[in-house]
Amino acid sequence: MQQKIRFYLRYHTYHGQELYLLGNIPALGNDVPQHAHPLRWLNEEWWYTEIQLAAADTFTLQYQYILRELEEVEYEGSVREIRITPGQHQELIFTDTWNAPTQVQHAWLTAPFTRVFFQRPAATIEGTLTATHIFRVQAPLLPASQTVCLLGGAPQLGGWDTTQPLLMEYDAQGWFTAALVLAVQDIPLQYKYGIWDLATKAFLQYETGDNRELPTVAVTGQQVIRHDGFMRTEYPQWKGAGVSVPVFSLRSDEGFGTGEFADLPRLAEWAQQQGLQLIQVLPVNDTISTYSWRDSYPYSAISSFALHPQYIRLQLVGRLPDTHPLQRQFDSLRERLNEMDAVDYEAVLSFKLAYLKALYDAGGEQLQTRAYWQWFAANEHWLLPYAIFCYLRDTYKTCVYPEWPEYNVYDYTDINRLVITDAKAAEAAHYHFFVQYHLHLQLKDAVEAVHRCGIALKGDIPIGVARYSVDAWMNPQLYHLDMQAGAPPDAFTTQGQNWGFPTYNWKLMAADGYDWWQERLRHMSAYFDAFRIDHILGFFRIWQIPEDAVQGLLGYFHPAIPVSREEMLQRGIDFEEERYCRPWITQEVLEKAFGNYAGIMKTTYLEPAGDGCYKLLPAFDTQRKVQALQLPEAVETALYNLIADVLLIKVTDKGRTIYHPRYDLAATASFAALDNDTQEKLSTLYHHYFYVRQERCWRKEAMHKLPVIKRATRMLICGEDLGMVPHCVPGVMKAQGILSLEIQRMPKEPGATFANISQAPYLSVLTPSTHDMSTLRGWWLENAGISQKYYRQVLQHHTPAPVQADATLIREIIQQHLHANAMWRIFQIQDLLAAAGHIPAQHPDEERINVPAVKAYYWRYRIMKGMIPS
Repeated sequence: MQQKIRFYLRYHTYHGQELYLLGNIPALGNDVPQHAHPLRWLNEEWWYTEIQLAAADTFTLQYQYILRELEEVEYEGSVREIRITPGQHQELIFTDTWNAPTQVQHAWLTAPFTRVFFQRPAATIEGTLTATHIFRVQAPLLPASQTVCLLGGAPQLGGWDTTQPLLMEYDAQGWFTAALVLAVQDIPLQYKYGIWDLATKAFLQYETGDNRELPTVAVTGQQVIRHDGFMRTEYPQWKGAGVSVPVFSLRSDEGFGTGEFADLPRLAEWAQQQGLQLIQVLPVNDTISTYSWRDSYPYSAISSFALHPQYIRLQLVGRLPDTHPLQRQFDSLRERLNEMDAVDYEAVLSFKLAYLKALYDAGGEQLQTRAYWQWFAANEHWLLPYAIFCYLRDTYKTCVYPEWPEYNVYDYTDINRLVITDAKAAEAAHYHFFVQYHLHLQLKDAVEAVHRCGIALKGDIPIGVARYSVDAWMNPQLYHLDMQAGAPPDAFTTQGQNWGFPTYNWKLMAADGYDWWQERLRHMSAYFDAFRIDHILGFFRIWQIPEDAVQGLLGYFHPAIPVSREEMLQRGIDFEEERYCRPWITQEVLEKAFGNYAGIMKTTYLEPAGDGCYKLLPAFDTQRKVQALQLPEAVETALYNLIADVLLIKVTDKGRTIYHPRYDLAATASFAALDNDTQEKLSTLYHHYFYVRQERCWRKEAMHKLPVIKRATRMLICGEDLGMVPHCVPGVMKAQGILSLEIQRMPKEPGATFANISQAPYLSVLTPSTHDMSTLRGWWLENAGISQKYYRQVLQHHTPAPVQADATLIREIIQQHLHANAMWRIFQIQDLLAAAGHIPAQHPDEERINVPAVKAYYWRYRIMKGMIPS
């Protein structure tokens, strides 16, 4: 039996605009935007379409309207969800109103609010199968002691009597819903929503604005579903505060030399006592590539789904017999590791993995309960490849899968056969299942305990994946494996950053509606209420570094409108490829850089190139070649600098040669050697390339990605939008309800020393520092002049600034942030502890979590013992 569904959308369009409907069923494109269903123009106020739905089981329909105009695209602010029972009615009629994405109310419908702060039980709505009309409206931030009520001219709505309105119930999809049987004579119906106090059984207020009107009659066999968007009322500007801390930095007597998931509930209790509402952590995915301290970097996961064994609480998994060698050393080793000031990553990990393997060998198969198999079935798509990847990594002693003699090209059939036919592989796979299941259980238990404290949990999703990861092994086509992601030079490092991650093949990802990203976020939402997108600018454009380069300085933006030979000639630049793309090395350059060592450098690494210039010998002509030679650091750095002294980066794309200006090209010796006229013209081109021509391209990129990815989750999305921020970024983030990151000492206004945090946008996260920065104590010592300026101009003191930031000063800075308008004010735990008087004796530099300028940094900071009371 076929069921007709008709969709009516009230939206006034202009010439050239078209509307589409995107949903989770084939008729609506199966969530792939390119296949979205077109609507038809009905009249000046309405668009319309209809689809046929085949008979099936009851399911949740998810759909969203899309507005397109030429290359521009805009999605509604949220996805509608409703339970559908096919065949119950011959025809369903949805009457909808465009849900503008810029409405701040969308942020209050995310998981922190619906799952933690304003949680209310979902009711089974009576009469939905027999109703002629269903009314649905959303009212975020409504306390559980209140509900929405419906009043109107029909008897079922109390005839406008505020003592007996129809009370609406909260459904599983987050809508206040009422199901009614309305007679033909009741239509058109004037109605309005109001607020009812459940405790006092009293009407509190009507919504603002004019009466609403229902014009649609439901004849026999029809049901009308009315989506009215948000209740019209004055919503308070909800504000919260939180603490930021890596899980590994937590400390407890029960832990084993590192913070663990089981430590989060105690942190939540402390946060609750401090009046906080949120805990923010760094990525917690498995990063084990080498089993060395280098794997402590949490942003280089070997799986975007697997959790890191570092965070497991061994005692909750089981206990070995007292006679077992590992059990005999358990207490003494734990005590020694717990006494250390910092995490000993290698010692912690090696013991935990050995202990877990021993527990598995002693009875891991007992775990195979019904709950286990349900979890396995839901996660098999990533779990089996991850387990076999780990087995092959350990078998071949490397995670560099192209070097594996077998299985270096992923094939699901092959790895499945391997598990079936190879007992050793099967045993290893089941061991990794065992570890991941226990990690899942411990994190889920921790999250539930955190929620019971009224605290939301915010995660962190890296922009990239490790070059040699399960994700790249399984789907190499989704990545540009010959490129590296990074960032141009900034306040953190003058050479730029090279993260080593492959860049994304966004065009191919778009073909299936960014399914990999949506799976990633759905998986993450099982544990987290909000998340930080690391380097959200990567969704607009990524800083792409060729694989033969080491420094981020030699990257360029992708996608980007490049520079062509023809353009340079049109601009009056006498372009010669060799001159502009080859390192500028002359006797003068060598003497200035190397002094008395210029001759040695010249004879060892260079050869004449004519016209008094030199070029690097083939063995040294790329930074990657130089790195492989393992030369003394001073020599290596000198060669890197010579190689990077170019004006343009040459790229061959689909047989066409194009060019990208090197970042900060005016600082090169090559630029200094140009005549003044050429310098001026090249500077104009540079400015146009970086700050003018790309904006429309980058906005389009983000608007095609972010709304689709956002559809996959109800987590609150917070973007890390630091660095070289395109002008289009704030508008796109605001339109998508994505919170920006605001840091007082990293102002986004050109020429400013400090950001005016009183002007921070409401949809933002405000923080004095991030994990990539020094703490407030450390920052105060970095530059006395800046500290003095801040003390006088920002804090309005008229005395000399103190040499060190004590508890009183730090409290003052925190209070200033708390008074700002931002939705979230989040502080590193080091700053909160210092404000409370818990100032460690160690130098503030020892409290840093990361130093971005150090490529191979050891992430091992731990809170000092006794800082957070049990």
